[in-house]
Amino acid sequence: MKKLIYLLAIISGVFSCSSNDEIENNGYEFITEYSTTVTVGGVVGISERTFEIGEVYTGTDEGNGMITIRIAEHSELNDDCPNSWCYQELLDVPIEFLKLVE
Repeated sequence: MKKLIYLLAIISGVFSCSSNDEIENNGYEFITEYSTTVTVGGVVGISERTFEIGEVYTGTDEGNGMITIRIAEHSELNDDCPNSWCYQELLDVPIEFLKLVE
């Protein structure tokens, strides 16, 4: 009986994982300039950043009119946040500023 319960638990675990749960990272290109404030960490703290037309970033369509793009790679500085050296890795950008790169 225990083996049957274990088998059912494993099978239900396998079926609960579906391909719909995977995050799809695509390339997104800015089609108009976009300016925002980003956290750069350290002594500087925050900075005004303008993304130029043609810049391409990897991102995920959140389905709510926003694309989350990766503006910086993760490093050990961001492992134990918040602290004064943490910086922003992801940015939500309205979809009208970006187009999907095929």
